[in-house]
Amino acid sequence: MDFKINTDGMLWVVADTPNQRVDFESKAPKLTSEGQPMWQVRLLGMDGAGSAPIRVSVVGDPGLSQGQFVTPRNLVLHVVERKGDAVLWWTADRLDVTGFPDGANGGSASEGTTAGRRGKGGEQ
Repeated sequence: MDFKINTDGMLWVVADTPNQRVDFESKAPKLTSEGQPMWQVRLLGMDGAGSAPIRVSVVGDPGLSQGQFVTPRNLVLHVVERKGDAVLWWTADRLDVTGFPDGANGGSASEGTTAGRRGKGGEQ
């Protein structure tokens, strides 16, 4: 089952340097069915009352640095049952750089850049 997440009114910051995903068993880089590399970005989502860290998979190197504010586009929480356990993973089509929330760096969501895109095979 897929749950599309409404990110309106939330702030998202890159918590750690993104890294390329690797297969758990073979340790080989994880690729989509189209052969594109999968990357994982740890984000901290904040809504003004609390915060929560999540790891989001995107297709391609997102080119992001720790501390950058982003907006996840088409953020989805995927849930499947495997051997009686719920398995969860997050994907986003892309992460748009939004600049500082107060506009201190002169950027805005409309002036941001795009990082990554989700494709088939985004499952963890």
